[in-house]
Amino acid sequence: MRYLLVLIFLFMNIGLFAQSVPPLDRVISVDIRNATVESALRQISRAGNFEFSYNPTRIDGNAVVNIRLVNTPVREVLNRVFQNQVTFKSRGNHVILVRAEAPDLTPKNFLLDGYILDEQTGERIAQASIFEKTTLASTVSNPFGYYRLRLSTDLPTVRLDVRKQAYVGETVMIRSRTTHSVSIRMTPVPPRMSLETLPIRVTEDTTRSPGTLATVPVEVPTIVPDSTAQSRPVSVLDQGLERITRLFVSAQQAIHDVNLNRDTLYRDWQVSFLPFIGTNHRLSGRISNRISVNMLVGYSFGVRAFEVGGLMNLVRTDVQGFQAGGLANVVGGKLTGVQLGGLANYVNQEVNGTQFGGLVNTAGKSVDGVQVAGLVNYTNQNMKGIQIGGLVNTTGLSVDGLQLAGLVNYAQRDVRGWQISGILNRARRVTSGHQLGLINIADSAGTVPIGLLSYVRKGGYQSLEVASSEVNLLNVTVRTGTRRLYSIISAGHNFDRVGSPRLSVGYGLGTAFGLSRSTFFSLEGTYHHLFYFDKANQNDGWNNQIRLSTLIETKLGGHLSLAFGPSANWYFSNDGTTRPLLQPEVPLFSDRIAANSDTHHWGWIGFQVGLRYSNL
Repeated sequence: MRYLLVLIFLFMNIGLFAQSVPPLDRVISVDIRNATVESALRQISRAGNFEFSYNPTRIDGNAVVNIRLVNTPVREVLNRVFQNQVTFKSRGNHVILVRAEAPDLTPKNFLLDGYILDEQTGERIAQASIFEKTTLASTVSNPFGYYRLRLSTDLPTVRLDVRKQAYVGETVMIRSRTTHSVSIRMTPVPPRMSLETLPIRVTEDTTRSPGTLATVPVEVPTIVPDSTAQSRPVSVLDQGLERITRLFVSAQQAIHDVNLNRDTLYRDWQVSFLPFIGTNHRLSGRISNRISVNMLVGYSFGVRAFEVGGLMNLVRTDVQGFQAGGLANVVGGKLTGVQLGGLANYVNQEVNGTQFGGLVNTAGKSVDGVQVAGLVNYTNQNMKGIQIGGLVNTTGLSVDGLQLAGLVNYAQRDVRGWQISGILNRARRVTSGHQLGLINIADSAGTVPIGLLSYVRKGGYQSLEVASSEVNLLNVTVRTGTRRLYSIISAGHNFDRVGSPRLSVGYGLGTAFGLSRSTFFSLEGTYHHLFYFDKANQNDGWNNQIRLSTLIETKLGGHLSLAFGPSANWYFSNDGTTRPLLQPEVPLFSDRIAANSDTHHWGWIGFQVGLRYSNL
């Protein structure tokens, strides 16, 4: 009983598999001797486990048939039975036979069909690309290896090219201009051989009957692969390009792109509506055009002069010349020329020229030229030229030129030129030019950063000072930048001393000169706001101090130094507050009132002394 169940299950699976394969693609073996067509059809039907449907008045059922075929698709068996006098198609598990119309004496087109087969195993090859280079007619073999292609009879020479990944390319010379079948055998790429160096094998269709090919032998060279070759990891940019392309490109075009990776076709011009509707047909992903005009979305292998697209241009490799897209341009290779995108431009490799993007420009490698974007410019490697971004410019390696951004400029490595931003500039090393922004950050700098706050990690200047002055008993001051120009941020407190401000905060700039290895002379200018917190109208006016200081800094040992020196001070207030308590008191002018104003002014000579801890 157990063996019986296994056999029943096996036969059920065989039946289900047969049902899943279309009737015309099922493989059968028949041996028909001196039988009528009607009897032959019954044998074929039983062998293929399907049914025929036809009008007996249109099919001569009494004609005698003699055929003997082994492991042959039903489609080819029927061709042998009817000698192309009957057409057929499948619907479900039925094959419908229709008497072929009388052939046109001067047909404009003819059909080629057949199977793509593995030469070594005889297995049928799915998703092989079959195309003709002159008319760009193309198709892809179905899951059972069958293809069907319509060609023009006006072609002076018909070369049918067949390509499949991991197989040697085939070119078949078609002599007949009549409808007939041509089955093509492909040779797998031998192990340890390079596909790129293998020649295309040429065969010739020498007869009008189906399937007979005279093969021209081709000597295949022995190639030892490079043991050091490694597959390149797929980058985020490559993944993005693949997703965008997959969104607009049909499945058949994607198959052609894979199979025809060694073939590039050239056309002077093309016009398209969508990637699969245009003069390049479904081979657009392997065609390089000189001029390309796309109503909505275009897709091509390359552009050599000019391209414009209503919405988007998709180019698999390089663009030379001018490219404009209403929304975006996506280029898988290099750009040499000018690129205009209403929203975005994406180039997967180098840019040699100019990118203008409404929002974003992206270069997967280096840029030698100009990037201008409403929001963001991104260069994955070196930038040589100018980046102008409404918000952000970022470069994965070095900048040799200018970065100008509304918010942030970022360079992963060196900057030889200028970084100018509204908020932040960041670089590893600035060797020439300057950083100009509110905040400048660099690991090292050969020039002076200019901004509200600058930080240079190596060779820069950072110090923390605790000091006392004539106004504040305690001042804490941070200096950062370079010796030639540094920023000063300070805060002062008087511990409730009568007549003195409770708190003061200040900002300024300074520069220092070396008098000896252990002594420096500094010039500093700072602006301070004084808070008293004991007046009802303190928020309605101001109490401000401007201080110009000359300081001597001398090393005490290690990173510790003593800083002291005089200063000139100007204090002005409009809320009725007199100048703060001074200790010592050395006035220059007192309580002067500006014309047509209620602002009072004082001036004095001050002094400060403090201890500094610095990195130098």
